Amino acid sequence: MSKAIYQHKPNFTNKKQLAELIKLIQAYKNVGITRVENIAARTIQRLRSDLRGDAVLKIAKNTLMRLALKEVAIKDKHISKLLDYINGSCAFILTNGNPFKVANYLEKNKIPTAAKEGQIAPKDITVKAKDTGFAPGPVIGELQSIGLKTRIEGGTIKIIEDGIVCRAGEKVSRTLANVLGRLGEEPFAAGLSVDAIYSVGNIIKHDDLIVDFDGILTNLIKAHKDAYALSLETAIPTKENITELIGKSQRNALTLAIETNFITPETAGNVLAKTQLEAMILAKLIAKNDPSLLPPEILSAAQAAGSAAPAKEAVKEAPKKEEEEEDDEDSGMGSLFG
Repeated sequence: MSKAIYQHKPNFTNKKQLAELIKLIQAYKNVGITRVENIAARTIQRLRSDLRGDAVLKIAKNTLMRLALKEVAIKDKHISKLLDYINGSCAFILTNGNPFKVANYLEKNKIPTAAKEGQIAPKDITVKAKDTGFAPGPVIGELQSIGLKTRIEGGTIKIIEDGIVCRAGEKVSRTLANVLGRLGEEPFAAGLSVDAIYSVGNIIKHDDLIVDFDGILTNLIKAHKDAYALSLETAIPTKENITELIGKSQRNALTLAIETNFITPETAGNVLAKTQLEAMILAKLIAKNDPSLLPPEILSAAQAAGSAAPAKEAVKEAPKKEEEEEDDEDSGMGSLFG
């Protein structure tokens, strides 16, 4: 441990606690600073219990925290950047795991709390329109003093429209804290927010630590599906799509072979059936114009194919004999095409 540190603090007696802080910082890959202002002891204990195995929360005086960082900075100068984040009531948050996971867990596990005089609003505090349940009286003036529009209706005071009662960055006044408390509003959140984490020589700030993991997962799933579909369309073989790609190629090849009448063991039955159907259609067209052009066996087969299917609709009026024969033939042709 450097003697220079104690030259800055000659009367400092808690050398043991400082040594423990230094040892703790050196034992972890990721060291962060979190604020512990306005957080009840029971909340701290719950978070410590929840983080057990993933991270360590160490509360200490700011002086000790700074001295510990300066000592570690002798070998790792970049960690001194954390000194800028030690303001107010702070604590170290240390982990060898994923710093993003720890920061996001703390961010999501805050509990609503009432406003206190002197607190700084991290965001606009809005009171929604509602029936307060208060009987008419001096409270109307209090509600109006913090910027709320009210009226008496049904024997109670109603807030008639949403109102911003404190802007982000402003301090909560005593009157505002009292009125919000009476309304049951809890605009603040009790919990820990990681201001910054030092990891592998870099400082990761709060806004960069907070990640929408669900949104990222959704986007990754969509990207995977899109990439898979594109690989199939462009016939780029991969481990994931090779079976489907071979099946698709086989189906396309089979379709092409049938369309071009290319005979293979797989296409022979389809090609012959297609050729036979085309031959029957052609034979019927020839038979309709000049039956004598066809050999008897083909003419017979064509006529049999034509008479095998019944007419789709009954004839409404009795036609002449020749027209009946033509209608029968047309019905047969229609049946070939479904």
